[in-house]
Amino acid sequence: MKITALDIRQKTFERAFRGVDKDEVDGFLLTLSQQWERMTDENRELRRQLDQAQQDVQRMREVETSLYRTLKTAEDTSSSMVDQAQKEAELKVREAQMEAEQLLSEARQKARAVVDDAYQQADKAIADMQQEVQSLGQEHQRLEGLYDGLVRDLQQLAGAVQQKADKAKERPRGGAAAILSKAASVKVVREEPASPATEPSSMYVPAPAASSSAASIPATAPAVGSGFGDARPRAIGFEPNGPQPGKQPQPGSPSHPEISPKEPYENPGVAEPGRIHQPEPATVPNAPEPYIPTPAPDVQPVTPSSPEIAPPAPTPHPGYAAAPAVAAEAEKSFFDEI
Repeated sequence: MKITALDIRQKTFERAFRGVDKDEVDGFLLTLSQQWERMTDENRELRRQLDQAQQDVQRMREVETSLYRTLKTAEDTSSSMVDQAQKEAELKVREAQMEAEQLLSEARQKARAVVDDAYQQADKAIADMQQEVQSLGQEHQRLEGLYDGLVRDLQQLAGAVQQKADKAKERPRGGAAAILSKAASVKVVREEPASPATEPSSMYVPAPAASSSAASIPATAPAVGSGFGDARPRAIGFEPNGPQPGKQPQPGSPSHPEISPKEPYENPGVAEPGRIHQPEPATVPNAPEPYIPTPAPDVQPVTPSSPEIAPPAPTPHPGYAAAPAVAAEAEKSFFDEI
């Protein structure tokens, strides 16, 4: 039975023999009701506090559970992250080691290839240089031989020139006059024609040529007209009234045939007879001392300064091919004295 403070105040008692003091009982009941009310209020307050505390505890438990879960999750996450980081670190370290080993191997291979290539190039360069040195030595020997040969040729040529100059100095000055006098004494031998009825009107006799010493012979033939006298062939004409073979000359006619014409005919339709280029006689000057220049590697071969000059044979006129040939006396030529 639940007793409240109001029940205690309203409680009434029956009267009996020799009962109790009413005021004392009422006072006690009032005090008891007050105490009961106070205890009820305290109990209510305590209950409220208990409920609040229980709510707080429940909330704290929920928070604790959440924190525990969060902590557990964080711990698990951290553990997994640590494990994953360790795995990734190990993987990175392994990959770095493999890449470093690969790079080191490639670097070693490249260095070995570069060193081998450098050795090969050095060997090739040394072989090329040795071959070049050998070829240069051979070329040097060849050039030395060529130089020595050119020096010998120049010395021989200088000696020959000096000998010719000495001979020219020792030759008497009257040699040219003797040659000219001998050239002037050349005679013409006339042969009798095959038939008296056909006599050539003229025939060409080449004039003798005079030459100077071998030291003054030019390398090329002189131009036409150079030399003493007229270098062109002379035409000897026979007059109708001239002396005939086996007959006496007519009175008033010259004893020797006249040379006619003085100059050759200029006929464009008739080819000119062959001509002999006659060099002008000259005296041998005082030859200076021979100067031997220092030969260079590109010196051209020495050619003779005085080529052999063969006197050309006279060419007869085309219109007089059947005419008998007129030759000079078969005697020693003055070219042999040159």
